[in-house]
Amino acid sequence: MVVVVRLLLLPAWGNILGWLEYYNYKRNRPQRCPKQRPTWVAHDNDADAANAADSDTQMKLRQETDAEAATETATAAETATATATRTATKAGLRRGEVIYEVLKEKPNNKFQIIHDDGKILTNADALTAAVSIAHYLKSEGLTHRDVVGLIARNSTHVAHALFACLFNATPFHAVNPMLEREAIVSLYAITKPKIIFCDGRDYEFLKLISKDWTPKLITLSEHIENVTGIEEILDKTFNENNYEPTKLVHGADQTMAIVCSSGTSGLPKAVTITNSQLLLISPVSGLNDVVYTTASYDWLSAIKSLLSSTVNEADRVIYSQPFSVELLLEIVKRWQVTYLYVSHWQFNALFSSPLATAENLSNLQFIQYAGGWVSAGVVQVARRILESTIFVYVYGTTETDGISVCLNPETENLVGTLLPGVHAQIVDDAGVPLAHNEVGEILIKTNQKWNGYYGNPEQTAETLDSQGWFHMGDMGYFDKENRLYMVDRKKDLLKYQSMHYTPNEIEKIIIELPDVQEVCVVGIKDPLYGDAAGALIVRKPQSLLSHHLK
Repeated sequence: MVVVVRLLLLPAWGNILGWLEYYNYKRNRPQRCPKQRPTWVAHDNDADAANAADSDTQMKLRQETDAEAATETATAAETATATATRTATKAGLRRGEVIYEVLKEKPNNKFQIIHDDGKILTNADALTAAVSIAHYLKSEGLTHRDVVGLIARNSTHVAHALFACLFNATPFHAVNPMLEREAIVSLYAITKPKIIFCDGRDYEFLKLISKDWTPKLITLSEHIENVTGIEEILDKTFNENNYEPTKLVHGADQTMAIVCSSGTSGLPKAVTITNSQLLLISPVSGLNDVVYTTASYDWLSAIKSLLSSTVNEADRVIYSQPFSVELLLEIVKRWQVTYLYVSHWQFNALFSSPLATAENLSNLQFIQYAGGWVSAGVVQVARRILESTIFVYVYGTTETDGISVCLNPETENLVGTLLPGVHAQIVDDAGVPLAHNEVGEILIKTNQKWNGYYGNPEQTAETLDSQGWFHMGDMGYFDKENRLYMVDRKKDLLKYQSMHYTPNEIEKIIIELPDVQEVCVVGIKDPLYGDAAGALIVRKPQSLLSHHLK
């Protein structure tokens, strides 16, 4: 008997069941695919759709998980996922409480390896620092109604400040200090943090833009005379063993973090993240793994990586300097990194470099990348270099979290199969569901409550409709095997002599040129043709590529 589970999964199980596939896959190499896969079925939209003359064009394509298959997969990975499973079965826990318990129970575990100076911190170090900062936040009167700003490069105390906010149940608003100044001004004008943790180099700028609400600025690095530095807070001693994280006033749906949207449709928006969303972490890394991510904490993936490595007892490397292929390889080799998380453009840069060799990357067992399109050709190059490494592309948005995953993707535009707990449908401009292989807008529904864009109910209503579907503006389709493809952004559709085309159609051809590292196709307004195509190209080093392609 097959028991189908739809939205009955506990919040913390939503992504875990999907991720268990990867672990089973990894431990059974050299298999090219997992032993168990979710069962896919297509469901009619409603009773009326079931009676429609052409039912194929009315169906919504959704994933449903075979509970028996999931149970077998979970059993196969039981040992490696024990910690994640314990977290999942306590879905009512506060994320701050889970982190506190892990740090307290395993005080001698490595918490953080700082590549800048080689210093290694333990869980005990992290707990002491985070509890000290949490006490400070509480002494300043901060509660769940307030916001803490976190805008700093990834140095020693950034994770401590983040954990302190979770402990105190005060949402943190993480912003990348490398963002355009206009975007930073816009974001913090929305949330108006009462305290902002920052680097010394950004102090004057932040002081200037926050003069209307005058928050307290605390430096995490590059300290300034007569400005409060993090060490002044850490100097205060507390008995962290007797500390208890603050209880949640609004339960699992309480906002715990605010991060930035991708900004593909204008200035980034302040996206709220709930406690239950932060309970969704993957169990793929474990005690003997070393994790490195290039992302800062304004990316949900970076927050999840921090939480996952902490809960699953993996070592975690941080570095405060901007990305380069040379520095990445240095980190991977020095600390024997096994799990690497990068953005799509960094993946392209890495495997377009002659430095990307099996010798330089030999420790990597798992590479996850997300954030945008990577050509199948680049993935093929990567897989030739690292034959036994698992490559995972994650398709998702800040608002929805992960939507689908694709293992070792070598098909153009394929973003894989939906994660458990995620539903999707493809619709045309009128909102009518489309059939297989018909391109339309991808609508997403999850089993998680979303609290919307902070301070922006109008934009929230445009993104999440009354039926619970997210309208993220991506265009795509399902094939006959119910695998999802993402073709392009809806707003990126261009028109040449009255015919629509997408930039991605041209980009995936240009990227195959051996001298091209990155490409972005744009429309150039032309009175005769409409949107003539122009390509912005980043050439590989020593490339002799000319400015005109024919």
